[in-house]
Amino acid sequence: MRRQRSLLPDNVFYGWVIVAVMWLVNFSTMATGNLSFGLFVLPMGGALGMDRSQFGWAVTTRRMAAGLSSYFVGRLLDRYGPRVLIPVSGIIIGLGLIAISRANAPWQVIVLFGVLGMTGLAAPQNIMTSVPVAKWFQQKRGLALALATSGLGLGGVFFLPITQLLIGAVGWRSTWLVMAVVFMALSVPLSAMFLRRQPEDMGLQMDGRTAATAAETGQPNAEVEEQSWTVRQAFRTATMWKLLLAFGLAGVAQGGASVHRIPYWIEKGFDPQVVSYSFAADAGGAATMALFAGWLADRIPIRVIGAGSFVGLSFAIGLMLIGRNEYFLFGSTITFGLSVGAGMIVQSYLFAAYFGRTFLGSIRGIVMPFMLISAGIGAPLVGYIRDATGSYVSSWWLILSIYLVAALIMSSARRPTPLSTGQETSQGTPSL
Repeated sequence: MRRQRSLLPDNVFYGWVIVAVMWLVNFSTMATGNLSFGLFVLPMGGALGMDRSQFGWAVTTRRMAAGLSSYFVGRLLDRYGPRVLIPVSGIIIGLGLIAISRANAPWQVIVLFGVLGMTGLAAPQNIMTSVPVAKWFQQKRGLALALATSGLGLGGVFFLPITQLLIGAVGWRSTWLVMAVVFMALSVPLSAMFLRRQPEDMGLQMDGRTAATAAETGQPNAEVEEQSWTVRQAFRTATMWKLLLAFGLAGVAQGGASVHRIPYWIEKGFDPQVVSYSFAADAGGAATMALFAGWLADRIPIRVIGAGSFVGLSFAIGLMLIGRNEYFLFGSTITFGLSVGAGMIVQSYLFAAYFGRTFLGSIRGIVMPFMLISAGIGAPLVGYIRDATGSYVSSWWLILSIYLVAALIMSSARRPTPLSTGQETSQGTPSL
């Protein structure tokens, strides 16, 4: 691949430009209904005749579509990078949001959410914004991922109350239209201009190191220190299957909670605007914890952070079960956000730390369907239980238990034994 030159000063590593653009892209994805979809449940449900299980299926379709496409997205990221993928995905998502604003039946919403998911960019824990960042850093990978990921939390802080205000002022249809325009304006232009695949394409090395720098300082090249596992090698380890089981279980719980927490609190008698503020606090907690967790990930085993995230999520669900006033509302949402913030770093960091970066997109492209399909199961499952029993209580107890089991499994998922010398792979460009 032809090398490209950076226009930045020599003392500014281009990887931080990648981080800044990915922060903005992550920020903009919060306009696509990832976190705010619950605010649309009551107004869209009344207008379109959608029940809770159908809203759950909309989320499920989005996640499953993302799971089906993630294998191809991951391989394309390894081969070509995000410079074309993200702008194209952004345009498709924007057009999809405009179409949702014109929907007249539940099945149309469900199908259009599938289109959003198929792009790979509008799905939770999408690999389009995390894999490229991980390819630019090793020693500062945790910090870089934390900064890029914090855009998700801050996007939630911004878009949640704005979304509720717009729904109240201009209705849910116009709100989707506004979000479509904002999302495309923020995500498409800068991605097309500034994103690059990996540092070697610009004659650089991870973390901004150069061969001359390594020789002067006496420190080894960072690329030599990091082993890269092929897809086949990674999936032959017990660690990979533990991770799949832990993330799969957590996905069921996360999928169930993502859609139904907002209507749960509103149905308990809390003012919708207050609920939107509490979920903005949720997003703020996620952004704050993502930064801290990224710093921490470079210092302690990442599995410890992952297990702690799942325990925190179970505690947040427990606060929902006993919640009677706004203290419990904000306590639950903030705890949930802090735990999600830690979890956002875990998935982005863990697979790169355990299996290297050369085939990172391909590995995560295979792992993502397990996570997203399991999350897709959770949303309609909770909807069915609520429709059948008239209450969310049974669902919350189930989700709490699942998170605790996932925490136990994650705590045992240690870094796999290093590859022998003959098994190591090169840092070339993966073929499709």
